[in-house]
Amino acid sequence: MPQQRAPVPEIELAVSLAAEAKLAEPGCPCPATVGFHRLGRKLFFQAERRYAEFDGRRLVLRPELTRGLPAQGFTAMTFFGDWPASAWAQLREDDSWDSGHTQGALYRWGKDRWRRVMATAADEEVGPWYRGDGSVGAIVHSFYGGYSSQSVVVSLDPQSKAPVPQLARRADGGQRLLVLASASLPTGHLFVLGNDSQIPRRDIPCVERFVPGAETGTLEALPLPPQPPPRLEWRSLAARSPSDVYVAGVLADPPEHMGPTVSYLAHFDGTTWSLLDVPPGLWGPEISVAEDGTLWILNDTSDANPAPLIAFTSQLLRRAPSGEWAQVRLRAPSGPVGADVILSHVYVQGSVAWFVGFTKTQRDRVLVWTTSPVAATLTIPP
Repeated sequence: MPQQRAPVPEIELAVSLAAEAKLAEPGCPCPATVGFHRLGRKLFFQAERRYAEFDGRRLVLRPELTRGLPAQGFTAMTFFGDWPASAWAQLREDDSWDSGHTQGALYRWGKDRWRRVMATAADEEVGPWYRGDGSVGAIVHSFYGGYSSQSVVVSLDPQSKAPVPQLARRADGGQRLLVLASASLPTGHLFVLGNDSQIPRRDIPCVERFVPGAETGTLEALPLPPQPPPRLEWRSLAARSPSDVYVAGVLADPPEHMGPTVSYLAHFDGTTWSLLDVPPGLWGPEISVAEDGTLWILNDTSDANPAPLIAFTSQLLRRAPSGEWAQVRLRAPSGPVGADVILSHVYVQGSVAWFVGFTKTQRDRVLVWTTSPVAATLTIPP
């Protein structure tokens, strides 16, 4: 099977410290509270209820981005669309997050502030769907038990008359794909990752893909190694272009994971899916693709992993367009980023990579590094 066994060479990557943020609630920075959001040509960084914009030279705090949002009791889950003409944000009510069933509302930016458009149901997550004609839509997932059996694509621009993608259905009318993740490109291409509900007692990973203007997609089972464990877990989907799409994860035998685990990486070249070599020991990978085709994988090697590849709690991997793998260590001007730092997110826009992390001793202090030279480090208060 395509599984790389040779040791992965280690390299150093020069980065700059772009921001330090103090969180109001200590803990592991999660995607719902800390991360990057792209809205057209704008790139925003979020640290709980504080927002900054990258102006090409530095991250700049933008307090005006909270106008129209509730003063407390909420956290933005995601931003998407095109700034400022068609910018959208999904907010969660923090009390609902505490109860385990997230609900909140969808907002749209209008002139100088956010305006509430509609409520979102419990466990509902909204992501972008770009039609390819410049208008913005959304793909709405109702996640329950780790997947969505009720995902729907909706139009957010009433002026657009383009067809709306319809996910494949079973003969009984139910949604065929148990959705795990989705990725939409500005070109109008949509990729939806999930398991095929028509195959009982086995979680067969599939991708349903839609070309611009199509109502019906193509549902394809992803390639698997011989005799794989029965479930693809901790998966991540990333698309750079219609001919450069990746799915990463780990094949395992849940729930106890007593059997072998297999690191998994598949690639779509615009025509077919194929397995790629990948270092063993993946656990909760997060992937992102640069404009030159470089693939970044942030790999969690927590104590929950029964067979971690290395002793560190996070591992940053880079796959060059040539297919060569490297394990990456970050080096700031002040020196190497130490092993006490846990990297929690990797985000790539164009050729610039961003890395978010925190130290084991200060879990409420978020650090942001970037491969782009920055003029100054931004300090974000709680």
